[in-house]
Amino acid sequence: MYQGLTVTVVVPAFNEARLLPRTLAGLPAFVDRVVVVDDASTDGTAAAATGPKITCVRHGVNQGVGAAIVTGYRHALAHGADVAVVVGADAQMDPAEMPRLLDPLVAGEADYVKGDRLGHPEVARRMPWVRLLGNRALSRLTRWATGYAVRDSQCGYTAITAGALARLPLASLYPRYGFPN
Repeated sequence: MYQGLTVTVVVPAFNEARLLPRTLAGLPAFVDRVVVVDDASTDGTAAAATGPKITCVRHGVNQGVGAAIVTGYRHALAHGADVAVVVGADAQMDPAEMPRLLDPLVAGEADYVKGDRLGHPEVARRMPWVRLLGNRALSRLTRWATGYAVRDSQCGYTAITAGALARLPLASLYPRYGFPN
């Protein structure tokens, strides 16, 4: 529990047996439940999704990261989560940053928070220039279309309240890679 909110971490995973244990081991102690959504992996990802707070839901057919996130969201709602946080299975998202995603939700300032890799100069320096340029262009378009100051629209590290999730048309969300971005 984080400042009175039950937290479910949703981990969409496809062939991440090697990195998933590191991702799961790094999650903060305040996380109440973890749902790993194995999107029809062939490398033993489901077997790597073990632990006392961890549930693994397996797709029989690969449906895409968006569909895996939606499956995780549904699980979070069905099990009474106040907040769902999406963390990639590839150990690239810093679990120590999770409170920065959750604090605006706790304060009632937002229902959805997106991470910002570009706020860390060392991460921006490691990003290939073509990806960085594309990210900046897409983030600028996102700001223009929504009016929100989003610096890293392509970051998949997100947190959302159960109230916002309940209002989303989950069945209509894009099932592939474009969804988290």
